[in-house]
Amino acid sequence: MPKVSVVIPAYNSMNYLPETVDSVFRQTFTDFEILIVDDGSSDGVEQWAAGLVDQRVKFIAQANQGVSVARNTGIAQA
Repeated sequence: MPKVSVVIPAYNSMNYLPETVDSVFRQTFTDFEILIVDDGSSDGVEQWAAGLVDQRVKFIAQANQGVSVARNTGIAQA
């Protein structure tokens, strides 16, 4: 189990998501996982996330329910 779980709720956030994920990967601490929770996006989040090959990245798709539910979904999967 990773020491740190980074939960990223995403709803049509392709303008920010690549830079956000890259920021996590640039850290010197490496015992982490990234949980991207797609909250019903329509801007290609799922397709972009499918290209991430790092084992520490988990992608979770759900129907749009709002940022709080997306965050809680990520926490539950951490």
